[in-house]
Amino acid sequence: MARFVTILAAFLLALYGNPPAMATGAEESPQPEIVSGPVIVSHIALLLPLESTAFAEAANVVKEGFETAAQRGQSLPLTIRLYATGDDPLDILMSYHYAVASGAVFVVGPLTRDGVAAIASGHSLAVPTLTLNTTDNPPSLPAKLYFFGMQTDTEAGHIAKLALVSGRNHAVIIGDDSALSKRLQNAFKQRWQGEYGKTAESLRYTENPLVLQQLRDLTAGTDRLAFLALDATKARVLRNYLDPEAPVYGTSQIFTGNDNLLLNSDLNGIQFLDMPWLLQPDHPAVMAYRHAGKTRNTEMERLYALGIDAFRLMTDLLHQRPAKDIAFDGVTGNIRFAPPNLFTREPIAAQFDNGKARLIAIPSDIPETPRNTPEDEGQ
Repeated sequence: MARFVTILAAFLLALYGNPPAMATGAEESPQPEIVSGPVIVSHIALLLPLESTAFAEAANVVKEGFETAAQRGQSLPLTIRLYATGDDPLDILMSYHYAVASGAVFVVGPLTRDGVAAIASGHSLAVPTLTLNTTDNPPSLPAKLYFFGMQTDTEAGHIAKLALVSGRNHAVIIGDDSALSKRLQNAFKQRWQGEYGKTAESLRYTENPLVLQQLRDLTAGTDRLAFLALDATKARVLRNYLDPEAPVYGTSQIFTGNDNLLLNSDLNGIQFLDMPWLLQPDHPAVMAYRHAGKTRNTEMERLYALGIDAFRLMTDLLHQRPAKDIAFDGVTGNIRFAPPNLFTREPIAAQFDNGKARLIAIPSDIPETPRNTPEDEGQ
């Protein structure tokens, strides 16, 4: 209750005015401080759901990646303070304003979609804010707000571009009823049909043997390919039922690490996208930030890498570089600015081959305009 009162007081202070923040010198240790009281001093706020049962593990891994980048990156003229929240949007919003009222000049976070939506719903923000997730179609965006995150659904758009290499025109999209799968299906379809002028049909994932046996015919033909908006377990169920000649694509959901030889062998031939952190150990940035000791699953490794690139991106923004000029080859992919406020990350491509993920090159001159063949014109 005491924490609620102090946060509420800070929230009101942020709305109606707060005293000038005091300057501070560069800190000796880049590790975030844990905030326990309303000490007003200029700082960078790292806002993570460390008190959430559902998201605490993910938040801790992001924090560790952020700390690693802070320790190995350029020194900062500001202290980094850690603000632990739950996953309730109101708690996150109040903690955000508490941080600003305590002197934050830059905020990194929140991590959850609901938390980001709460911040994005404001009419204005007092300080630049780099969120670690995105939100769905906000009606308007406050200035100084930037989105960055895992954005698995945007991978589907990149996969559609990769699929153009096949020269095929009809995609069979297979997904389930999860929110993520629906976003993946929509993102792929929007680019494949809306931008490239191709055709597609959508199928609902099932394990019914009678339906599965129809998949070979549905994916057969020289003009067809398959996109699986599914995780590795479900993609594995479908793989052998698809036409062996049809190109098959998936997102990073289907990659669980090169140690899973049996699972990867069952996914043989599927092309997918993931980050250099997991696929390219000789990548310069990956080698610079590579950790030793802890063993994590691929989901946690991606979040660790997210923390690293979030720090690097925050540093560029903190130096007041125009967002449109910020671009670097990160451990999560090529980081670029996409107006009005999104930092995208373009992952790298790989294909399952004999139980391992093998990097594949994406031609730089992929045609992105609809191609009309004589057969198309005659239809």
